Amino acid sequence: MKKVIVIYNPFSGRKKVKNLPAAIQEHIDRELFEVHIWPTEKADDVVLLTEKAIREKADIVLAAGGDGTINQIASRLVNTGITLGIIPLGSGNGFARHFKIPLRTEAAIERLGLLKPRSVDTVWVNRHCMVNVGGIGFDAHISSLFAHVRKRGLLGYFKTIVKNLNYKSRYYRLYNKNMLVWEGKAFMMSIANATQWGNNVVVHSGALPDDGMLNMVVIARFGFFDFFTIVGSLLTGKLHRNKNSITFTGTDFRVERDHEGPVHVDGEPLWLGKEININIEPLSLSILSNG
Repeated sequence: MKKVIVIYNPFSGRKKVKNLPAAIQEHIDRELFEVHIWPTEKADDVVLLTEKAIREKADIVLAAGGDGTINQIASRLVNTGITLGIIPLGSGNGFARHFKIPLRTEAAIERLGLLKPRSVDTVWVNRHCMVNVGGIGFDAHISSLFAHVRKRGLLGYFKTIVKNLNYKSRYYRLYNKNMLVWEGKAFMMSIANATQWGNNVVVHSGALPDDGMLNMVVIARFGFFDFFTIVGSLLTGKLHRNKNSITFTGTDFRVERDHEGPVHVDGEPLWLGKEININIEPLSLSILSNG
């Protein structure tokens, strides 16, 4: 029997979060799992509870939340041998969608025993862990603004984007293993370990989280009419093939820019300096995957 610890925020205000403990008690397979449900009480409790789960030798830590919660828990489980599980409760659920985790809470709990552990890569952005996607430029700007938006979900995200379409491209220099591979003005630079931001909006449809490589998708400065082709590419999973996109694949990148500013990892905003180092740690995290 495997020891499962569920970590979740009971104060998120969403109905399915409030009903989570009851759903787990009703739908989890008790012949396979000994389950413990740990609610958070304050913001940094996710990290503290994950570290407690490591000390108590959990077999699986279930992250019940969105990509931000998954990121916080995953960053502490790297190289521990403890497996990360996911109950998707976020607004986009990009990481869960990549691994085909059911989005319906009851189904995610019921299928837990059918999922298989899988080793995946982690990406480190100036020592900040990333498991899914990150970015510099427009998407990081939006992420920093969205963190303060009360109305979450796809609609709130879309409204934030529309209000900021006047965002100006910035000048960047991109290095791969200390070799300059690109420089110029870019609207954004996306970092893809897995495929999508969330809500099936795809960064790089060919990104594989277990191939020992990360993908840098640079969206160069573009004209007014190009905006519509970029949106079309996003919705069809072909952004990395758009004529305004330049894609690089490797293990170690460095981005230089003229000013400090926002960067996001798994949708969580950071404020970093002029130099951003992006490195991969292959097969350093165990997760439960449905595909």
